[in-house]
Amino acid sequence: MQVDEKWLESVAPLMVSRLGFEKTGINYNIFLSSEDVPSAAKSMLAREYHLENIDALHVDEGFLITYHYTHFNQPERIVHRVLIPTEEPELPTISDVYQGADWHERECNDFHGVIFSGHPNLIPLLLDPETPNGVLLKDAKSLKPLRDLIDPGKVVFKADGFTLFDKVPED
Repeated sequence: MQVDEKWLESVAPLMVSRLGFEKTGINYNIFLSSEDVPSAAKSMLAREYHLENIDALHVDEGFLITYHYTHFNQPERIVHRVLIPTEEPELPTISDVYQGADWHERECNDFHGVIFSGHPNLIPLLLDPETPNGVLLKDAKSLKPLRDLIDPGKVVFKADGFTLFDKVPED
């Protein structure tokens, strides 16, 4: 997929980077704000991408929610990433755009306690209903900074104020 200006405007990215598909299996990495997730999902569906999965990762900065999309007819894979605060782990559902998101969002809720607002059936998927959500949460000393876990790739667009992958000054 060519990342064009019109499409970028439709998804309002915080950062877009190109990755080596041969090495990572991903063509583009796109960071979004949580409120832009539904419109970005609609844009992916309109461009004939299917949702592979949604996962959550507990990191020092909060929760990284990752949406993997693959094109129906071409070998292209695009990842949408959203960073949400640990204290307010909530973002909008996309289960009304991609039916399969229902299960992925429920799994993220089971294991990380992430709330997908507007989800029609956010009940436990794999865990007993009596088990508290967030069983995969890490303690504070085990958390790693996101920049240590993800290679941002070659940045082709970065919104003003998006500093997640800026270099940290050495002590």
